[in-house]
Amino acid sequence: MTRQQAETHLSPQVNSARAARRFVDSTLSEWSCLDVVDLVVLLTNELVTNAVLHAGTGIGVRLSRVSGRLRVEVGDASKQAPTARHHNLEAQTGRGLALVDSLSDCWGVEQIAGDGKVVWFEVDA
Repeated sequence: MTRQQAETHLSPQVNSARAARRFVDSTLSEWSCLDVVDLVVLLTNELVTNAVLHAGTGIGVRLSRVSGRLRVEVGDASKQAPTARHHNLEAQTGRGLALVDSLSDCWGVEQIAGDGKVVWFEVDA
C-alpha cells in the first residue's frame, strides 16, 4: 500500500485560501492526480475560507493519498464545529459545506482534544 502525504500551515488571513489552492494544485500535480485537481482545490478553498472567517486561528492543511483514495484535512484551533447554513439565493456566503457535502464522497468533523478540530473530506483519486 503506497501512502503519500503533504501538509502546510497557514495564517488566518484572507490570502490563506489562495495559498491553500496553490498547495493543493502543486501537490496533486506532483502526485499525478490531475483528474481531481479542480474539485479538490474548490473544496479545500471552501474549508480554508471557513477557517479564516470563523476560527481566526492558524490553519493546517494535510493531503493524504492511500491506494487511490485522497483525504484532505483542514484543522484549526477553534472548538466550534462548522454548521451548514441555509441562505436565500442572493446570499454570497454560506454554501461551502453544502458544496463539500454534495461533491465529496464523504466528509466529517473530528474534535481534537484541547486543540480544536479537523474538517475533512475524501474523494477517489
